Amino acid sequence: MEEEFMNLVIFSGNLAKDAKIVITSTGKQFCVTTLAIREDLRPEGKPAVFVDIIIWGERAVKLAKYLTKGKAISVTGRLELIKTQSNNTVYITPRVVVNKLEFLGRKNIESVTAAEDVKEEVSVEDTQTTEFASEEEVPF
Repeated sequence: MEEEFMNLVIFSGNLAKDAKIVITSTGKQFCVTTLAIREDLRPEGKPAVFVDIIIWGERAVKLAKYLTKGKAISVTGRLELIKTQSNNTVYITPRVVVNKLEFLGRKNIESVTAAEDVKEEVSVEDTQTTEFASEEEVPF
């Protein structure tokens, strides 16, 4: 009997940089940014782990303006390992293809309003029918 496994990860942390919108050569849109994840909240604790996150489609364009450096978020998605080579050295970078994103942290008027606007703009269909491009289409 063959076992089935699910590739599902949940990470929470703070954005290490502002989201950047990218358009592929085939016209598909996505935004990419980096999430800093800390295992230990003490300043002298372990250093943060950095994971790239990618959001595809119209949802990416609508969310990108709210995904700014320092913002606390939680993401659920599929883990990918991206191989790149530079100077004869192979690097493997973890990346999460986001299915669900939540804003965390203190609720100030700006972030509550922004989150409500995004909820109104992004329908349930958008979050369930995200198209994933092949690795050849991603320009990094």
